[in-house]
Amino acid sequence: MSVTEAQGQPRVRHLRSAVAAAESDVPVRGRPAAAVLPALRTLVPELPAGSLVSVAGGGSASLAAALVAGASEGGAWCAVVGVPEFGVRSAVGMGADPQRLLLVDDPGRRWAETVAALAEGVGLVLTRAPAPVAPALARRLTSVARRHGCVLVVAGTAWEGTWLRLEVTASVWTGLAQGHGHLRGRRATVAALGRGAGGGRRAALWLPGPDGAVGPDRTAEAPQDGGVRPVRAAPRTAGTTTTEVA
Repeated sequence: MSVTEAQGQPRVRHLRSAVAAAESDVPVRGRPAAAVLPALRTLVPELPAGSLVSVAGGGSASLAAALVAGASEGGAWCAVVGVPEFGVRSAVGMGADPQRLLLVDDPGRRWAETVAALAEGVGLVLTRAPAPVAPALARRLTSVARRHGCVLVVAGTAWEGTWLRLEVTASVWTGLAQGHGHLRGRRATVAALGRGAGGGRRAALWLPGPDGAVGPDRTAEAPQDGGVRPVRAAPRTAGTTTTEVA
């Protein structure tokens, strides 16, 4: 379902109707955690209701689609705000239910209002801010999502208080040889950081695989812990913050 625009602003009436439909399907109070796809459960078993998550790195669009697919497959309504290139077909191939997906490609100046409105009624909102977000606004939107049990997934720079940061640290497409052929799938390494990842984790994944689904990359060298490596903070130098994968 797509929420269109009129005279440069989202049709708020349609937006409210979409939220009402989602609310009637799943009670806001006591909203369950959002499910994640099986291949991602080595990084995080589920996304608690009201949690703040960020996705970043090359290939993070597919990672974000995978989070939407997992929540949708688990029965949650999901919304995507300010991400016009979001791959609906890709998300559906990963398991998303298109009938439980709300899209607001360009909310314009009403981005914050749109995110807040949708967070009141759906289980997960994926969004990318059109400009740097002031800390006070980030806290307000996070509070709205927490109060209504909505998982808020932010593409790009993580906000203060982020519970889980997921980052594609390396990726490569397969299928091309000597400049010709067909892309078959992307092999990626995903790192999980933050309170939701304990000491930090890493997993080798197909994101997506040749069949369009997300799965473990069994062709990668298997770490001794069975597919997940810890991630630790690297020494900080003046003016920089980095992470290091063990």
